[in-house]
Amino acid sequence: MTTHVHVPTSLPRAESTTHRGSEPMLWLGIGAVLFFALPWIGTDRLGLQADLYYLIYFTVAVGFFAAFVTTHVTELRPLWTQRVWQSLLIGALVGATLAVGIFTQAATPHEGGWRYGFEIAWRGVVYGSVDALTLFVFPAAVAYLLMGGNRDGLKRKATFAGLALALSLLVTTTYHLGYSEYRGELIRYPEIGALAANIPTAFSGNPLGAVVTHVTMHISSVVHQNQGGPAHMIPPRVTADYPSHGSSDLAAGLALGWLLLTAGALRVLVRRERRP
Repeated sequence: MTTHVHVPTSLPRAESTTHRGSEPMLWLGIGAVLFFALPWIGTDRLGLQADLYYLIYFTVAVGFFAAFVTTHVTELRPLWTQRVWQSLLIGALVGATLAVGIFTQAATPHEGGWRYGFEIAWRGVVYGSVDALTLFVFPAAVAYLLMGGNRDGLKRKATFAGLALALSLLVTTTYHLGYSEYRGELIRYPEIGALAANIPTAFSGNPLGAVVTHVTMHISSVVHQNQGGPAHMIPPRVTADYPSHGSSDLAAGLALGWLLLTAGALRVLVRRERRP
């Protein structure tokens, strides 16, 4: 006599769902630790010249974000493509509002000549973009994965907006605590900035508008207040006590090479994506 044992088919799916639900949180945890360690080691421990530190931070952060997105290409595609223009428009409006606030503050001297243009590109556009990806876009993507990509209905849309903001505040806080100047009452400034940068995500469901918001803020800070003014909007704060190890001219040259290599890599990726 043969005995047939019925094995429920729902068990493997339940295990897979549990594993899948924990996996985005693992990425978030690794990201939070990594984004704290980068400024803590680069500025607090090593005291690297600012642009040299940015070079390391940008490389690691972009690599981490690319690995995360590559691992979830199909799942995250709707997050990037839905209501993208609404998100970018809202991001531009929020960024313009922040810029007005910056330009109403007292101006500070900035570099002249080619270095001024370099700082606008490097500390304004690139730094603002990388920060936006790590502090706002990445947490929103984790929130989207945790919700299984389902934001149907007002309740789930509100839940996504709240979860994305909460995760963004977590990463923003851990990242800025890596800089010594934020280990006190000044931590409120990046947290307020995170609230503003998450407005495009909350109203459109697409986090890409945060890039426009943050880049606008960074460019305004470079143009008007050199190192970010009293709110320290462009860390690290280079003062007489900051050792600033490394040559600024060498760092600028390496930064230019980094920009060219990154632009070339993006061009290759875009061409590959367009192939049938």
